[in-house]
Amino acid sequence: MTTSQHPAVLVPGLKRLLKGSWEQKRWFVLAVLGATAFALLQIATSSIIGWVTEHVVVPSFASGEVAPALVLGGGAAILGIAVARAVTVMARRVFAAAAQFDLFRLYRERIVQVYAKVPLLWHRRQATGTLLSSVYSDVEATFFAMAPFPFALSTLVMLAYATVVVARIDPVILLVMLALIVLLIVLNVLLQRFATPIAMRSQQLRAEVAEIAHESFDGANVVKSLGREDVEERRFARAADDLRETGIRFGYIRGWFDPAIDALPNLGILAVAVLGAWRIGEGHLSTGQLVEVAYLFTLMSLPIRSFGWVLGDLSRTVVGGGRVQQILDVEEERTYGDRALPDGPGVLEIDRVSFVYRDDPAAVILGRGVREEQLAVREGHALTDVSLRADPTAGTRVLAVVGATGSGKSTLALLAAGLVPPSSGTISLDGARLESLTAEALTADVALVLQQAFVMDATVRENVTLGEDIDEETVRWALRVAQAEDFVDALPDGLDTELGERGGSLSGGQRQRIALARALARRPRLLILDDATSACDPSVELAILDGIRREMTDSTLLLIAYRKSTISLADQVVFLDHGRVADIGPHEELRARSAGYRALVDAYDEAAISHSLLEASKPPPSDAPEEEPDPITGAIEIHGAGRHRHEESVADEGECEPPARTGGVPAVDADQEARR
Repeated sequence: MTTSQHPAVLVPGLKRLLKGSWEQKRWFVLAVLGATAFALLQIATSSIIGWVTEHVVVPSFASGEVAPALVLGGGAAILGIAVARAVTVMARRVFAAAAQFDLFRLYRERIVQVYAKVPLLWHRRQATGTLLSSVYSDVEATFFAMAPFPFALSTLVMLAYATVVVARIDPVILLVMLALIVLLIVLNVLLQRFATPIAMRSQQLRAEVAEIAHESFDGANVVKSLGREDVEERRFARAADDLRETGIRFGYIRGWFDPAIDALPNLGILAVAVLGAWRIGEGHLSTGQLVEVAYLFTLMSLPIRSFGWVLGDLSRTVVGGGRVQQILDVEEERTYGDRALPDGPGVLEIDRVSFVYRDDPAAVILGRGVREEQLAVREGHALTDVSLRADPTAGTRVLAVVGATGSGKSTLALLAAGLVPPSSGTISLDGARLESLTAEALTADVALVLQQAFVMDATVRENVTLGEDIDEETVRWALRVAQAEDFVDALPDGLDTELGERGGSLSGGQRQRIALARALARRPRLLILDDATSACDPSVELAILDGIRREMTDSTLLLIAYRKSTISLADQVVFLDHGRVADIGPHEELRARSAGYRALVDAYDEAAISHSLLEASKPPPSDAPEEEPDPITGAIEIHGAGRHRHEESVADEGECEPPARTGGVPAVDADQEARR
């Protein structure tokens, strides 16, 4: 096997544990002191037992009389040391656990801090399940050996003291002890060599299992609607079986080495007994000294084993620590400027902006194997030389962006929100470039609402405020503008109703309106809606947009749209085609002069008409509410066939929109027209 298959773990592992010890030096020092006191008490116990044997037990057998005072004194000494040992064991375990769990907390906080500061594109390159695995299993693997580490360090003190004691008693027996220690070290080094690559593979598989599980849970609707439960089950089973097999291989190796490591101290005791009997016969050793040495070997077996535990777990420390360090070493960071926005009407200007997405497999972290031929950076152009302007003072308060799948609409929305920097060109709000703004200015005055509405497992109020100090009047105003106040008031506890994980008690349209209310409550000067009302009824969507125009008079609206009724509300329409601005103008003018725009918008309209006809052909429900709860889950489900639109990413503008008209009526995909 190659060196890469058996990376060195001793020095890197000890360095990582020592670094963690320094970061928790208070708890760690207390744990080491407790462990050291225990080790010294172990030595003292063997010395007292040897003294009692030499001065009480042997003379009593020789004379046939027992000295009660000596027996009581020796027993009291042994009992006192036993109590002291119990106290030191408790102290060592409590303080070591405090150091270990504080390190868990500290490094999890550091990882989450990295997650919070890195740009959006970094997150999109990583698998969510893998990132979650790093927060939990990798951190625990890194400092798993921290619990026995103080005990192992105290073992060094014990061995040094024991060496002095045994050397004083009999140098020949000292050779046995030293040989025992050497054999233990050799066995642990061999264990590391064979176990480390398996431990590395095991940590990687844990991340893969977590990733698959997260994807299956996250895509439960897709899996169940397409009847792919068996496929997902087999996919998860393969990963789980691989993890199981890796665990068995690791256990097989430990199964060979652990018995040998456990047996060595006992073999040492046997060797001491045989050699000691011979040395007593030669007159070089007394019975009490033999008992002292033999008992010392017995007491040393556990501390020596603790050192083996640390050495055996160093592979996990190195593997888990390396994966954690990969995250902590990430240098990508979303940066902000130092400017505040001037007072103004909310003028958005995008000047000659291009965006090139980069797909670097080497940048995808945390254990995924990357072959040499995969290291080349792949690039794709999402936007090229895009210029547009939304200026309320010039009559463009609502700007709609229309385009086919892959045209760059959602990329443009992310750029306008300042979540992604352009590859070239400038984006400014009221004359201030977005990258020059402070975090407070950018997040307070720019709001982006995506089609995939995020709803927390919290109350309606908490979902709208997100911890900000927003009064109830403003919350209700935002809900009213978002056409959400009525259904929120109908909930069992109104604003204080718990919505469940991801808002599972709401329909898709209701979740979108909660997300929209969250943005409106902050009264942004630039509001970007990326298909954010797609799950709402067209009449509800029009009411929302009309309310925004009436109530948010100081705001500019950038609208990613596809419905003709929605587009017609815009002052200006930007027609994107393959990442370029094909045309700009009022809706009717574009429809008259641009064949591509007309075909696309008509295709959208035909899809809506087809859906309406389909809905009209269905028998009306008998006294059923427009939104009825699922009979099993109690959740409000969207009626209709359901037009499914994948979340659009920067790398693949993934809107599942109707194709341009080619003479026939396009296939109906109706979730965008689904009832609320």
